[in-house]
Amino acid sequence: MAENRTFPEVTFVETDTEEIKGALVQGYEAITGRKLYPADPMRLFILWVADIIVQERALINWSARQNVPRYAEGEYLDSLAELFKDVERLKPQPAKTTFRFWLSMKQEGAQIIPAGTRVTVDGEITFATLEPLFIEAGELCGDAEAECITLTEAGESIGAAGNGFLPGQITQIVDVYPYFERVENLTESAGGSDRESDAAFYERMRESMETFSTAGPEGAYIYHAKTASSLIADVSADSPVDEPGVVDVRILLQNGKLPTEEVLKLVLDALSAEKVRPLTDLVRVSAPDTVPFNIDVTYYIPNPGAASAANIERAVNEAVERYRVWQTEKMGRDINPSYLTRLLMETGVKRVEVREPLFQKVEAKGVAVLQDKTVLNGGVEDE
Repeated sequence: MAENRTFPEVTFVETDTEEIKGALVQGYEAITGRKLYPADPMRLFILWVADIIVQERALINWSARQNVPRYAEGEYLDSLAELFKDVERLKPQPAKTTFRFWLSMKQEGAQIIPAGTRVTVDGEITFATLEPLFIEAGELCGDAEAECITLTEAGESIGAAGNGFLPGQITQIVDVYPYFERVENLTESAGGSDRESDAAFYERMRESMETFSTAGPEGAYIYHAKTASSLIADVSADSPVDEPGVVDVRILLQNGKLPTEEVLKLVLDALSAEKVRPLTDLVRVSAPDTVPFNIDVTYYIPNPGAASAANIERAVNEAVERYRVWQTEKMGRDINPSYLTRLLMETGVKRVEVREPLFQKVEAKGVAVLQDKTVLNGGVEDE
C-alpha cells in the first residue's frame, strides 16, 4: 500500500502582496532618490502595478503546481497519470439491477425477451437488459440483469443518480414484448458511480505502484478493488491464518455506507481478472463487520456567551454530523468519544456530557455504524 508521507508545501514564486509592494517602492526610491509618500501619484501607480504582478504570480504559482500530482486538478491530474502504471481516472458507471419479466400466459415454446429491452422509472431514467432472456416453455416469468442507460448531456452515464430505486419501483416497460403482463425490479438499483474525484484519483495513482505484479500483495488487492467503482472509499484485504490461500476483501463505500450486492459483484469481477488474481488465491469479497454505537450527549451553553443559543445549537449539530462521518468512513477506526468531545468543545459550549459512545476497539475488517442519536440542550450555565 502506498506510504502516507507528509510532503513540504511548495511555492514556486513569491505571492505576498505586501512584500512585492515594498520591493517596488524601495526600488523606485533607490533609483530616483525620491521619497514616495502615501498620497504620491507615483506611489499609487506603483501599487496598481504591484496588484497586477501579484495576480500574474498567483497564476504562475498555480500553473507550476499543476505539474506536481498532489496539487494537480482535473485534466492536469489526468495528464500526470502517464507517469504511473496503467492508471486512468474512473469514468461514471451505470447503476445495475435485476428485473423479473412476466408473461400473461404460459407458452408451448420458449419466449425470448431480447437484450436491450428497456424499462423506465419515470420516462427519463431508463434501464436496459444486458443479455437475452429465455422464459422456458410452461414458465410464466424469468429474471435478467439490466443497467441504467440514461446519459448526461456530455454523453456519459448519469452514474449515482440511477441508484436507490427500491424493489418494485421500476415497472414501466418501454419495449413491449409478446404476451407481456408486467415487469418489476427485484433488487435495489446500485453500483452507479460518478466520475472519480481528484483526491481519490491521486490516492489511487500512488497505490498503482503496487501493481507491478499480480494482486498478491495487500496493497495491490486494495488498488484493484478501488478500480471497480469510484463509490469505494476504503478497502481491507488480508488472508485468514486458518485459511491459507484465501483472500478476504472487505469494501466500504463513501460516507460510511455498506456495499450492495451489485458493488460487491463489481469488485469480485475486478479482482478475478486473468492478469490480476494469482491462480492460487481464492478471493472473497464482502461488507465489513459492523460495530454498532450510539451518540447520547448533553451540552451546556455559557452565560453570557459570545454566540447566540441558536448559533451554538446549529454548530453542535454540525459537529455531531462531522463526528458521525469521521467515525464511520474508515474500517478499523476505533470508536473514540474523545474526538466527539473535542469537536463539541470547539463550538463554543461551556461543557458537554458524553454518555455514549464509549471507547471500543474496531478490528481492521470492521466499521462503526451509528444506531441512535440523542443530542440534548442542557440550558445555560454561568462561567
